[in-house]
Amino acid sequence: MKTRRYLSTQENVFALLAFGKIARRTASMNATATISINGKAIGLAGEKDFTTTKDIAGKQVTVQATGGMMYYFWQLEGISSDGKYVLEDKYLKVRKTFMNRNGQALSGNSFKQNELIVVKITLSSMNNATLANVVVTDMLPAGFEIENPRIGTVPELSWAKDNTQPDHLDIRDDRINLFTTALGKERSYYYLVRAVSKGVYKMGPVSADAMYNGEFHSYHGAGTVRIE
Repeated sequence: MKTRRYLSTQENVFALLAFGKIARRTASMNATATISINGKAIGLAGEKDFTTTKDIAGKQVTVQATGGMMYYFWQLEGISSDGKYVLEDKYLKVRKTFMNRNGQALSGNSFKQNELIVVKITLSSMNNATLANVVVTDMLPAGFEIENPRIGTVPELSWAKDNTQPDHLDIRDDRINLFTTALGKERSYYYLVRAVSKGVYKMGPVSADAMYNGEFHSYHGAGTVRIE
């Protein structure tokens, strides 16, 4: 079901029946779960949901279920205090490359003040799946500003023949969001940034996420940018 864009009516019916069997099986269980932080129990989940507001950043959280099956979800927001990121590809693959105006890839992450840089983002799905409703987010280092998100209007960048138009483009001061469909074949997206402020800046990873299924994601390319 994860790799198929469309399912037949019969396939949908059998999937729904399977979910019904799972629901009936778990409804008859009297499962409970103990939630622990760094080995110390902080609560019990059973007939009622358990929610905690305790500080668990950087700590080992354990959920130990007994008496049957239980389900939990984990949601995390914010940026890491040490600047580290989890870089991985799960059903999606996104990559970012810095290029000059002649289409040549730039080595390293050092730039001159006022330099114009072409950012190339490539996106593809894994296992040749077609994944709709994917958002690609590229957060800018503080020393960059978006110069032009539509390179088709720049004659000297006519070499970018593989430029793909996203379904929707969201341009903000600190990031650019591309809403598109990921295919098994790699698709490329381009935009221009200018190095405006001297200094050394943290650069987060470019990310790709399926908006309706967080399991489908890709994060890559975190590092440091120097503007001289």
